[in-house]
Amino acid sequence: MNENVKIFLTGFMGSGKTAYGKPLSELLNTVFFDLDDYIEKKYNSRITKIFTEEGENVFRKYEYEALHEITINNRNFVLATGGGTPCYNNNIEYMNVHGTSVYLKCTVDELYENILLSNSERPLLQGKQGDELRKHIRQLLSIREPIYEQSKIILTGEYHDPQKIFEIITKKLLI
Repeated sequence: MNENVKIFLTGFMGSGKTAYGKPLSELLNTVFFDLDDYIEKKYNSRITKIFTEEGENVFRKYEYEALHEITINNRNFVLATGGGTPCYNNNIEYMNVHGTSVYLKCTVDELYENILLSNSERPLLQGKQGDELRKHIRQLLSIREPIYEQSKIILTGEYHDPQKIFEIITKKLLI
């Protein structure tokens, strides 16, 4: 593998960043990080607890610091960012300068179904169900999508397969 292959998977919660990131890192023979898991371990606290007790601004600060730590301390990796990571503190620009950002683009319906199927706690969706949840996903996605679309590579749902993602990334990066 070429030196300094840093892949940042971006996209809305439920887009498959972790699900596709793990096998992608295996195909690239590199380490995998999930940014939320990294933050939880570093601060010995659940993301929902950080949001509740310290607030979203503190969480975004932790997220920014963790993103920089992982990037600086690792030559090669695949990183599943949080759904909001690219949207704060100029993180999308940072990722584009220091590696390759890949947007896993999904429709509102795909995201809704994936979120319903997951057992993950998602602080920004707490207490929302059914049409209210779908509406909230649509609203939040409409705000975030212009930032996600600044990613270097954009993959729609038809490409959400680790092998396909691997093929597209390696072709674009000439790995």
